Amino acid sequence: MMLRTPGLTASLFLVAAAGAVGCATDQPTLGETRAASTVATFGNTSGGCSTSVVLGLSTQIAQEAACLDPDSFVSFENDPGMDITSSAVLPYLVAGARADLDKVAAQESLQINSALRTIAQQYLLYNWYLEGRCGITAAAHVGNSNHEGGRAVDLANYSSRLSIMANHGWAHDVPGDVVHFDHTSSPDDRGQDVLAFQKLWNLNNPSDPIGEDGDYGPQTEKRLKASPATGFAKGATCATSQSAKAVTVSVDGPDHIDSGATAHYAFTVQNASQTDWSDTTSIAVRSDQPSQLYDAGSWASATTIGTVPGTVAAGDMVTIEFDVQAPTVTADLPIAEPLVLMDGGAVVGTINFGVTVTAHDDDGASSDDSEPDPAPPVTGGCNTGGGSAGWLAMLAPLALVIRRRRRA
Repeated sequence: MMLRTPGLTASLFLVAAAGAVGCATDQPTLGETRAASTVATFGNTSGGCSTSVVLGLSTQIAQEAACLDPDSFVSFENDPGMDITSSAVLPYLVAGARADLDKVAAQESLQINSALRTIAQQYLLYNWYLEGRCGITAAAHVGNSNHEGGRAVDLANYSSRLSIMANHGWAHDVPGDVVHFDHTSSPDDRGQDVLAFQKLWNLNNPSDPIGEDGDYGPQTEKRLKASPATGFAKGATCATSQSAKAVTVSVDGPDHIDSGATAHYAFTVQNASQTDWSDTTSIAVRSDQPSQLYDAGSWASATTIGTVPGTVAAGDMVTIEFDVQAPTVTADLPIAEPLVLMDGGAVVGTINFGVTVTAHDDDGASSDDSEPDPAPPVTGGCNTGGGSAGWLAMLAPLALVIRRRRRA
């Protein structure tokens, strides 16, 4: 069967015959990427409700901000006691906020729905809010969200963490946003993400430069909408961007799954190391414990999803697609299920996978919770672009699909 899949990339690939779907040993034929989606593509009304589709660009923005100021946007990705409940979460905070959150997590575990949010993510949320989508009842204009300053977090288990968060400098005082906390003693770095984006744009588009002033105006918005969702060819200008062996550049799939339902995901991961990944590289649950999201019809086992069918060269990207089966729940259940890429017994990369299983249908609402906008509207508006981001619904269930492509 031959399918053309819009959305994450406009690519052409072959999948295993229908009779082979569900067999972990059968692998599809790989295809070639034709064109990458832009940020504006995912602001379209036909898209999904997760900002994880711009994770690659957002990560580059966070890393470039850290190049400009080492205390700005420090990663807490591997810090103990922090469970990331959605693949859309960008695990960065300013240094002081990260340090105090670590103190909380050392005593009480935290279920993190949202942390740093870049202008690329906020652009999507604000557009979805204007369109009345994704359950977003209020959203800050791009450039004005507290999350863009890297000193805000949203916690799924907020109600039992109010006292300990307050004891470590986290205020819980945004009306109507019960999951939201602000680290008020940290500097407000809103605008740092804008400046970082402007520098990345100019680095990659020397013939179409924009001012590097940290202000989100019409010219910056125009370039943001035209930027590749998976990130620029040239990333952050310092060694920060090379710290990971694997970089998740996009996730297409829901932040929320209904109780007992099946959902489909596509993770696009770049081999950021200097070494090729062999054709025996497997995708497995990091804890080595049976996954709560195990899908018997498509996973190789309760702890292993499948194996990469072919060598992934250093610098190349692969798209890993698989199904998950949500457990039956009577109350919302956030699940953090980090994955690892294993090659010959060695971990060659990690994937932050998280989702919230909901007891009731929530129409796929974004886990990036909304917040009131304290500032007046930014001139230039937020117009959406063309294209479709909801392509996963058109696919039949697949065992494991890996699409390889080389970063331009």
